[in-house]
Amino acid sequence: MGVPLEREFYFFLSHARREDPEAEYAERFHDLEAEYVERFHADLLAALLALEADCAAQMSFGEVERLYDGGQWQQEIGRAVGRCRAFVALCSPAYVNSRYCGREWKVFEDRLDLYRTETDIDARALVAVLWQPMPSAPPPAMGRHLLVPDLPRPDREEYEEQGLYGLMRTDPAGPAYRAVVAAVARAVRKAAENYRLRAADRDLETVRGAFRGHRMAEPGERITGRVRVFVAAGTDTAPPTGRRSRQYYGRSPYDWTPYHPPAHPNAVYRAQQVIQNEECVAYMDMVDGDLVDKLDEALRNRETSVVLVDAWAARGEPYRGALVAFDQRNHPVTGVLVPCHASDEESHADELWQELSEIFPYNWMRRNDNFDPLFQVRVDRRHFADRLARMVRASQNRLSENVPPRLLPKGPSAGPLPGLSVLPQLPPEPPETPEHGAGPAVGPPPGPPPDAEGTDDDVY
Repeated sequence: MGVPLEREFYFFLSHARREDPEAEYAERFHDLEAEYVERFHADLLAALLALEADCAAQMSFGEVERLYDGGQWQQEIGRAVGRCRAFVALCSPAYVNSRYCGREWKVFEDRLDLYRTETDIDARALVAVLWQPMPSAPPPAMGRHLLVPDLPRPDREEYEEQGLYGLMRTDPAGPAYRAVVAAVARAVRKAAENYRLRAADRDLETVRGAFRGHRMAEPGERITGRVRVFVAAGTDTAPPTGRRSRQYYGRSPYDWTPYHPPAHPNAVYRAQQVIQNEECVAYMDMVDGDLVDKLDEALRNRETSVVLVDAWAARGEPYRGALVAFDQRNHPVTGVLVPCHASDEESHADELWQELSEIFPYNWMRRNDNFDPLFQVRVDRRHFADRLARMVRASQNRLSENVPPRLLPKGPSAGPLPGLSVLPQLPPEPPETPEHGAGPAVGPPPGPPPDAEGTDDDVY
């Protein structure tokens, strides 16, 4: 299926995808992110229809995605971008790094430049949405188009901290997500109804990307350590004994949101973000009867661990016995963090924390110690990221102290060094090209060593 020449899409949704040859992030995000992108596309279309936008010519999400499977997909996508009224970009580090996302952006940006030249009007038809947080400033071409939705301060902070993808994962029907979708729909409708950009059929293969030369770190890059995260929490169908409010729980322990209601991300997502910022990668697991064995295995594999504990769930099985067994062992590279929300009146009962102290009698003595940050209790939302980051750094530092280094296999003994009365002379190294460095390379003195054969071992 191709793009009809007469078809004018209401909007084109541009995002980094698994099929993109440049998307190195694909193996880390798998198919889950694509499901969220499709959901956003459907929600945006519904919001536009509610604004009485005429989207009859709009392709479905699946139809556009199938264009990428064709043999002439670069021409088909170039035609689609060249014939849409508005362009919506889901901006992320992966989007910046994607060669083809930069080319899609450039095709539409060129149409805006031409319209400005012809009409002297700055058409606000490129709507850049913060899909995932940027670890550094976005490219100038992107920064000037980023949507700043008119949201209440808490919702705006959540959007800026997590991006739209984070809002969807945390609370896909929440007010912050709905407000951003509505803002995008208004911007798209205004662009589509007020401007008529000249059509341009472009082959993406011939386009120079808008972000060429700009590289941004993606989630999971620069990894220096691995962190196992174990979760002990209830669910909405099986809340902890004595817990009256179920709003803090979801379908699985991974959905536990200690800093509910409901705009704040769940504990697992928050932990992943913090650990990623510490240049580590997180692996998720649940606390069970094998917790001690798993922690020992993690140590052997040179992994540190963090246990996120719901104080309510810790009081009963299947968690209590495993946590008691953990407390009775020495785990020098394992941290424990117990969140507590300031407005959660149930969780400020003295009896709850007294019982938790009986589960962790040995670790309890060092709770919230500034010099030993591996056991943190009653951690509020404001201090969660800082306490967890200090915990990860401390455990990573201790890892080198508690695990012997791996030694390379022993090889044959080296022969005696030859006695040299004259320093060997080697030919000068050629200077590096500008692509690989500046200035001449510094090498040994010129001249060949005695009785040595020439080599071709230069590495470029």
